[in-house]
Amino acid sequence: MDIEVLQYNNMTFHDPIAVIGFPSVGLTSSIMANMYVKSLDMIPVAGMASAYMPPYCLISDGNAMPPVRFFGYRNKRKNGHDVILCMSEYSPKPEECYNLSNRILMFLRQKGCKTIITMEGSPKYEGCKVLAVAAGPNADKLIKKSGVDRMSDGMIRGLSGVLMYEAPNKGMDIISITAPASPGVPDPGSSTLFIDPISKLIPGFKTTPKELLKEAEIIQSQIAEAQRNMGDTSQYIG
Repeated sequence: MDIEVLQYNNMTFHDPIAVIGFPSVGLTSSIMANMYVKSLDMIPVAGMASAYMPPYCLISDGNAMPPVRFFGYRNKRKNGHDVILCMSEYSPKPEECYNLSNRILMFLRQKGCKTIITMEGSPKYEGCKVLAVAAGPNADKLIKKSGVDRMSDGMIRGLSGVLMYEAPNKGMDIISITAPASPGVPDPGSSTLFIDPISKLIPGFKTTPKELLKEAEIIQSQIAEAQRNMGDTSQYIG
């Protein structure tokens, strides 16, 4: 699977942390990733394209960008971590996840990333709550800093699952935040559950639930339009 990297900006980063948002249950991850980009005026940095990816582009501030995109954020806090956000509306097929995850990790390492946060939706049921699982040398510290209970048993699927075991193999720490969401329908309300733990992991990188819910309808329509261009959407919203 040949993956081309398209460079848009040579932005340099101070000790960056990566945030990953690919489609998951309730589209929670995609909705939150879009909200970060919009509300924090994140800068398009790069994109990834491949013959195996869906043939569409997303227009962002007049720029035509491929299915996988990277945006940058300069943290205004003194000595704060800058952020590289990687996002997409498409869910990679199982046979694509390994190569794509390794290509993403390679790009993030080149930019100086040592820590990765992935956002995942999980099916909502009575009594469920936000959980986290981490791997790497500083896994315990990440869990504690997030303020989220540890997932003791379970499964992380798709790209995030592959990243969970590949990132430590490359000397990187990774934490996956899972938010309970309604399967089968976009769930912007559940997307807000990522805001608090991620703001604890990256002080200075935060939007507000009110802002997200206000923009949710626009974000949902943009994601839905992209997915209509890809065909069946059922696999993307749980």
